[in-house]
Amino acid sequence: MKKEQRPEVALNLGPFDWFLEGIAAAGMILLLLLPAVYYTELPDTIPQHFNARGEADGFGPKTTLWLLPILGVALYTLLTILVRVPHTFNYSVQITSENAEQQYRMATQMIRVLKVLIVGLFAYLIQGIIRVGTAQTTALDERMMWFFVGTILITVVGYTILSFRKR
Repeated sequence: MKKEQRPEVALNLGPFDWFLEGIAAAGMILLLLLPAVYYTELPDTIPQHFNARGEADGFGPKTTLWLLPILGVALYTLLTILVRVPHTFNYSVQITSENAEQQYRMATQMIRVLKVLIVGLFAYLIQGIIRVGTAQTTALDERMMWFFVGTILITVVGYTILSFRKR
């Protein structure tokens, strides 16, 4: 099977792209600062897992708090690299020289929005672990979890619909 040759188009970042990158970078700083600032205040055992109602139902050593920032940095880095090669993505529509720039721009913006949402979700989870671990609250706000999950799904579905409409 012959691999489709797609045009490589250099995309200049627009204001919305810079805005998303700035929000994601600020989120990464928060993701790293939260555990660093609050680590000494945490008890030796902290929540590691929450049920659908936001209640802690799994516990472990406080060193596990660093897993989310490490995973967050890894995902942030991978997504940052990924947006540089939009011609390698899988698309729902045929990519031509006429639609490549528009399709690539939409796809890279979707990834940037997802990057912001993932970093935001991880920052929310870290602050929730800290708040529950220090007995400031007893559970995460389950509405926030639904917000993040719903927004991620809406972003992907919305991009897919837009991609078909603007083929």
